[in-house]
This record gives sequence, C-alpha cells and structure tokens, in this order.
Amino acid sequence: MAALDALTGRLAPPFAFAAVGIRVGASPSRFHIATAPGLAATERTMYRVASISKIVTGQTLMAVAGGDLDRDIGEVLGFALRNPAFPDQPITLAHVLSHSAGLTDAAGYLIPPGVRLQDWLAETSCFTQTPPGQRAEYCNLGYILVAAAAEALGGARFDELAARHVLGPLGMGAGFNWSGVPAPARRDRLATYRRDGDSLIAQIDDAVADSGVCRLDGSGHGLSPYRWAQDVTQFSAQGGLRASLADCLTLAQALPKMDATALWSGEDGRTPVFESYGAGLQIFDAPEFYPRPLIGHFANAYGFIGGVWYDAERDLAFTYGLNGLPLEDDSDQLRAEELAILDAIAHSVV
Repeated sequence: MAALDALTGRLAPPFAFAAVGIRVGASPSRFHIATAPGLAATERTMYRVASISKIVTGQTLMAVAGGDLDRDIGEVLGFALRNPAFPDQPITLAHVLSHSAGLTDAAGYLIPPGVRLQDWLAETSCFTQTPPGQRAEYCNLGYILVAAAAEALGGARFDELAARHVLGPLGMGAGFNWSGVPAPARRDRLATYRRDGDSLIAQIDDAVADSGVCRLDGSGHGLSPYRWAQDVTQFSAQGGLRASLADCLTLAQALPKMDATALWSGEDGRTPVFESYGAGLQIFDAPEFYPRPLIGHFANAYGFIGGVWYDAERDLAFTYGLNGLPLEDDSDQLRAEELAILDAIAHSVV
C-alpha cells in the first residue's frame, strides 16, 4: 500500500487532490490522499463525484420500478417521448438506463430552473437517427429522465427516493446538489478545480449555502412548489451527487449486492471505456485498462475524474479521484495518471 501513498503524493500537486480508497474483503478500509499546497482533505471531505452519481440514480429507479424495465418511459412520465424518426417504436426504461434510447447530449442537458422537463424536451433536438435499443451513446440527459421516472413511480422527490432506497441504507452522508447534507459536512468540502498553468481555478462548490439544494453558483434555494417528474433537473441526477471518498468506498463495497444485469451489451457504440451497461453500472468482462472483470462507474466532469469499482475475483472494492484537470482537457479517454492508479490498485492485491 506504500506504493499508493507514493503515487498520490506524486500526483498532487499538480492536481489539487489525488486520492484512493481501497478495501479487500473484510480487511480495514485504507485511504491514500494527497492535496496541493494550501488545500486539505480527509476521507470525509465532500466533493462533486460526477457520473459516479449514475450508480445511485440507476439503482434508485430499480428500487421503485419493481423490475418492470420494459415499460414505455413516456407512459411512466405522463407525456409522449418518442424519437421523431421512429415514432412507432417505444423507448423503454431499460433503453434509457442503458444509454441505448437513441438520445444525445448534442443540444445540452442543463435545463434552466423553472422550465418543465416536458416543455424543454418538446423544444430540443435530443434524438439521434438510431432506433431505440440498437446502439449505445452515452447520454447524461437520459439519466435526468431516469430520475424523473423514479419520481413518477415512487411518488416522491428524487433526492428523497435516493436517500430512502440507496444512500440511507448504505449509511452514506451524500446528497444530490447538497440535498440533505448538514452544514458542518458542507463546510468540509473540496471545490472542483481546473488547472491553468500552476493556478487552480474553482469550477463548482467554491461557495456553498449552509442549507437547501444548491445551484451551480452555490446559492441555496427552496423546492416549493415542486412538480414531480418535471422539476427533477434541480438535483443534477446525472452527476450532481456530493459525497466523500469514504462514501464512495462504501458505494464500491455495495456493488456486488446490486443488480448488475447488462441491459445493453452490443457492439455498436462499444469503446475502451464502455463495454456493457446496466442500471447505472458499467460492466467490463475484459477491460483494456485493468487485468480482471469490473463493475462500477467512471466519472469525468468540470476537471474531476475518478471511479467507483468492484473486482469480484479479488473481493476488492476501490474508488479513486483526481481533481484539477487542465482547462482544455475534455477528453473522454483515460489519462496516463488514471491508468497508473488502476495499475497500482490491481497489483496491490495478489
């Protein structure tokens, strides 16, 4: 494990934060954390975990859907949702969960406050020219729809459903856009940074209100009145979970108990970082970046990259995070630093 301490120490700086959490079987959890000068973090420090959020979002829908993933998501949401190029082909919950619905982020997915999801979808070109179920295209908008469907089926706000069905039972102190996170935990946070030369520039969470759900600028706001399945974008279900390194390791340990059924495992759309996909879970039988099968999820947004993973062959749960990518680095591919972390973790257990 000394190798992981040395590696994180070499990575921060230049990164603002480099961290690994690891647990093998019933052995104690181990955390390896380094920060740039002027910053401090422990395994309890909160930060935005980007698409690791999709694990919680997908599993929340699974909890309220009762296993019926072949339902037309439009019928669940209460308004028609069909690809105009294929109006007779229903888009199911399984399609949206597995990124095979024919949806695209090309027109964006940051829906303005106060705009109903239904109205925004009606005015936005958010479909590809591929029928549902035929090709995977990773789509953040799809997971906003997953959260909306969870509200429609669960009869409560998405943040409450996630806390009730996933976060609470696991003992995680996490929350979407800071929902449910108490003020002391909010104060022990790390902003998400971008790197400009030797300078670190905060992108999100430089300032955060002491209570309430927070906007991107950190200001808090109330949720009344709130319309189920219409106002869900306020929680950023695709990537807005705030959690700690310890929370992420707890989530990694829970992965083998989750439903990891592959809802899409085709060839069209497969990449080195996308093989098969379930309910918020990336499933790799033969990953190019790791020597054994994995389930979990990568993260990449606003300068943060990371992941939450479980290696069943070694009964190894792990998480990692790097905060402070260069300003112009928006690649979806794994960086050399990530590959070094994954290699060190893989060889830390024999």
